[in-house]
Amino acid sequence: MDKKISAGGIIGSIFFYLSFLPYVHIIYTGFKGIIFGMQGIALFYGYMGMFFDAIFLTFLAVLPLSFIYQLIFGIKFIRNHKTLHRATICIIIILIIAGLLTEPIANMIHGTTFVTDTEMLNEFSSQNQWPW
Repeated sequence: MDKKISAGGIIGSIFFYLSFLPYVHIIYTGFKGIIFGMQGIALFYGYMGMFFDAIFLTFLAVLPLSFIYQLIFGIKFIRNHKTLHRATICIIIILIIAGLLTEPIANMIHGTTFVTDTEMLNEFSSQNQWPW
């Protein structure tokens, strides 16, 4: 039987699940980079957006603090509650799958892979659509 969760455990659980928001923001940045990236190399913009967002959140200490809180709270509290344990595993799996889906989604949206479509890049360059 699952143990009852105290009020402090509920508040801690809310903060625990909110601590996954930086990871969601990194994946969101990757998708925005893919959607609004330049035609032909949108996948590069997606991965670079994720990379630079992760570096930015690390320097702001948001990512390390979130990870440390997740680790401590998970060891102290989550492992004793089956429902929270299952929910945490589901969230982690969803985040991993979302991160891995950036490449197939970029290929679906733009119909091209990384920089292999030089004809599309040349066409885009010849149309003078550059913002500068």
